[in-house]
Amino acid sequence: MNRTFIMRECLGKALWLCFCLSITGCAEDDRMTPLSADSGDTADELIPIQISLTGDNDYHSSSFNDTSTRSHSPLIAEWVGVKAFSPTRTGEQPDYEGPRIASMELTEDTLPRVSTRATVPVGVYFRLIIFRKSGSDYVFQSAADYASNGTGTPVLKQGKLLTRSGTIRVVGYSFNTTAAADLGAMPASYTYNSSTVSIPNMSKDFMTFDSGDITSVNSLSHNLLPVSFSQKLCKLTITISPTGFPNNTISNCTGVYVKQGGNSTSWKIGPSSNVVAANTNNTAAFSPNTTLSTTIRMVPFAGARTITVHFNTLTVGGRIVPNNTEITSTGSVQLKEGKSYTMKIQFKKGPGINVLESDINLTQNGCTVQDKKDLAKLIWADGNLKSTGASNNYVWTTSTDYGYYYTWNQDYNRNNIDPCTRLNPTTYGSEWRTPSINELTKLSRCTNKIVTNKGVWFMNNSKGIFLTVAGARGAGGCGTVGTHFVGEVGFYWSSDNNNSNNNWARRLVLDARSTLSIEIQADGPKGDGHSVRCVKGTKQ
Repeated sequence: MNRTFIMRECLGKALWLCFCLSITGCAEDDRMTPLSADSGDTADELIPIQISLTGDNDYHSSSFNDTSTRSHSPLIAEWVGVKAFSPTRTGEQPDYEGPRIASMELTEDTLPRVSTRATVPVGVYFRLIIFRKSGSDYVFQSAADYASNGTGTPVLKQGKLLTRSGTIRVVGYSFNTTAAADLGAMPASYTYNSSTVSIPNMSKDFMTFDSGDITSVNSLSHNLLPVSFSQKLCKLTITISPTGFPNNTISNCTGVYVKQGGNSTSWKIGPSSNVVAANTNNTAAFSPNTTLSTTIRMVPFAGARTITVHFNTLTVGGRIVPNNTEITSTGSVQLKEGKSYTMKIQFKKGPGINVLESDINLTQNGCTVQDKKDLAKLIWADGNLKSTGASNNYVWTTSTDYGYYYTWNQDYNRNNIDPCTRLNPTTYGSEWRTPSINELTKLSRCTNKIVTNKGVWFMNNSKGIFLTVAGARGAGGCGTVGTHFVGEVGFYWSSDNNNSNNNWARRLVLDARSTLSIEIQADGPKGDGHSVRCVKGTKQ
């Protein structure tokens, strides 16, 4: 009897110890042990979370709740300096010294729509993760992957959202793609505000969800949790266009990227205030080639700074831009999370005509290989000089306009100064001059000697320069209207004196009164009013 009593007493104590340990174990599990589908917990202890996919905030300019009409002023609008376009990489072309040659305009896009759309696009995968609040910590409970089916009830693809009662927080993320693999493998657990999601490059979108703290959770089976994603990156659309070229086309456009654009690296799974970690690497390069618009994604800027767009190679209007050309804003701007921007880059032909050696094809009048090499180093004015007075705001006219008439090496007021130096530097740049007789001689040989529309083409009959037969003013000096041989003969001053007679200067004459003759003459009276076609480049 005693022996039986002792055995019963020992057995009771053992059972009581096991019961206590069991209670302790449950309390510890509730506080710390991650909950998963195969955790061994009974279904009665778990609360399933049902979700309702209510929408996503696609890239926008302002809150979707704000339906007011808005017109955004450009954040950046300026001309940016770019080197001269060159047909070669040997430096044979003259450096561009005129006005800036590319414009950069950055604008925040307008509101794309007035209300949030119902759901994310069909087939997009996303992951939701539940944490239960324990003190100041958040303890992982469960995770699940879904795919949108175009309704508010997405399709469960992997895992299950389960939690114990209390205060919970649901965090989610998506790359806004239909590829399940983009979400990555689902780990056994997550650590709140520590575990990270890798964002490898700018080809992926990225958006997140944060429910905030949801208190007093007992059963959400019949209370759907609304899920709506927000963009964590910003979107930048770069458009490229040319203007002012004989052929407004863009080709060979490769290796375009935003310098130090902030490539993404990772995002900490946690509150919505967490930003995407960024490095200072360049954005992934893209090659629009002939496609003049490309959209990329970037990590938002932490603060205002300048923006640099890099081009590895680029050909505009048949003219090669130097390799590794960069266009940098002088103004600073901050690109913000979830917003969409458009940057317009416009390449504008610099003032004047520069004909590539390979494009000089009017060789019927004895144009030599050396002539073409030398002429390709010069930039010619588009039209004849056409201004009065003595100020430095002269302009040139169109190619077919006659322009005004000037005495040799004098401005319109007959001050002893090269009239080409009077060209407005703001519009045309500096270092314009009257061409030398050697330059006019080379030009005179590179033509087909055909009169067209009261003028003659030189170097190329579409990309070259067109000299009109504007006549002259004889001894009438400077003036706006010709008095002799108008529409029949063209007289163009050179910068060279006649060495034997100080009253004469050298000139190019186009005589179209019968069969066209092109002559270099040494006996032009300096007091006569002639046309002036300006040029720039090293004097030959």
